[in-house]
Amino acid sequence: MRLYIFYTFLFCGSLFYTGCSSIPSGNLFREDRYKDMRAYEQDVGSRIEQYLEVARQELIENFERKEYLMIREDQPPPVIHPRKDTTLRELIFSAHKNQKISDEQRLEYIENCDDLYALWEKHWRIARKKANRMGFPR
Repeated sequence: MRLYIFYTFLFCGSLFYTGCSSIPSGNLFREDRYKDMRAYEQDVGSRIEQYLEVARQELIENFERKEYLMIREDQPPPVIHPRKDTTLRELIFSAHKNQKISDEQRLEYIENCDDLYALWEKHWRIARKKANRMGFPR
C-alpha cells in the first residue's frame, strides 16, 4: 500500500514538473505579457492587411464549396457567395478618417479591395458560364 502511494506521488510529481517546465521561467506572472496584443490593437494597418488576406482566402474557399449552388440555385449573390470588399472599404475609410492609416496605406488597401471585388466578379462569371452551358437560367 505504501509503495502504491509512493509511486502515485512520484507519478503526479513528474507530471507537475514536466508541465511546469514547459512554461518559460519568469513569464508566468509578468504584467507585460499582453504588450504585443496592445501594440497590435493600436496598429490598424496590420489588422486591415490581415483582414484582406482572410477575406481573400474566404472568397476562394467559399467559391470552392458553393460553386455548385452558384450554378444551380436561383438566389441572390449576397446569399450564396457574398462580397467581402464592402465592409473592408468601410473599415478603411473610417480608419483613414480617424487618421489611423496614411494616404498611401489607404490607396494600397483600396487597391486590394478592388482585387477582392475582381475575384468575386470572376467567380460569378465562371458560375454564370457554367450555368448557361448546363442550361440553367441565370
